[in-house]
Amino acid sequence: MKLCDLYGRQINYLRISLTDRCNFNCIYCRSNGVEFLKREDILTLEEIEFLASFFHEKFGIEKVRLTGGEPFMRRGIERVIKNLAEKNLKVKITTNGFFLSKFSKFLSEYEVGVNVSLDTLDPKKFKKISGLDGFSEVMEGIDKAINDCVKLKINSVILRGVNDDEILDLVDFAWARNVEIRFIEFMPFTEVWNAYFISEDEIKAKIQEKFKIEFLEFKGTASIYTSDNGCRIGFISTVTKPFCNLCSRLRLTADGRLVLCIFDKISYPIKEFLRPYVRENELFEFVLETVRKKPKGFVEFAGEKAKFEMIKLGG
Repeated sequence: MKLCDLYGRQINYLRISLTDRCNFNCIYCRSNGVEFLKREDILTLEEIEFLASFFHEKFGIEKVRLTGGEPFMRRGIERVIKNLAEKNLKVKITTNGFFLSKFSKFLSEYEVGVNVSLDTLDPKKFKKISGLDGFSEVMEGIDKAINDCVKLKINSVILRGVNDDEILDLVDFAWARNVEIRFIEFMPFTEVWNAYFISEDEIKAKIQEKFKIEFLEFKGTASIYTSDNGCRIGFISTVTKPFCNLCSRLRLTADGRLVLCIFDKISYPIKEFLRPYVRENELFEFVLETVRKKPKGFVEFAGEKAKFEMIKLGG
């Protein structure tokens, strides 16, 4: 059965937050002051696997992206990846890259697509942005993953006055490693958004100072271009060029709540259908009813800041 909302958008993509914990404290995802979940409130590995399988088998969900926090901080992540991959789900993961070298061979074995956050090539800036002196670990993880043939993309959030002078360097870095780079507009999740925000058009103009770029395709949430040196460059521009009409995703938080839109203030508890025992028929009806509430787009929340901390959604 296809899972569709009231606007005819088919849902085929589930983002699952494995944990709200992260060893970084990035400017655009500050965890300061965030009250972390208690262990008993977090979905168990069995519950995560059940829900992913349920959405796959009942509603035709094709792709699952594991996020955090930092997903590699969740013990047992290898088991989740293995079990989901063996159910023929396309498994992706978004990571800060700090632990990537430890898992790269495993990720390659199960053909997991990996998006690594890398916002700067300057170790000092890295610490300023991430709150951790972890630049060398991330570099090691990226290079090891490439050597292990992991399907890798780089995500870069450009911040005005912080790393906007490194846009071309980041493109060169990606080109040298033959990986796609995606520039992501800073989302309005923190109080510093106004000071740091820089638009896709500004980023693109900077790239065009050195490269000719040509539109290639729109893939998922990203507009993909190819440069005259052969680098694939993507832009994910939720703020200035929203793609809500093509939204095909649901988000599942670590404590078992469905989020229909990251700008919506409402989330829907799903865990109650799993504990103390699974009530599958009720869960099925709950999902159908809930997806009908998916908003038409983030224009409905124009002028409002996002309601969820990024650390709890993983993007």
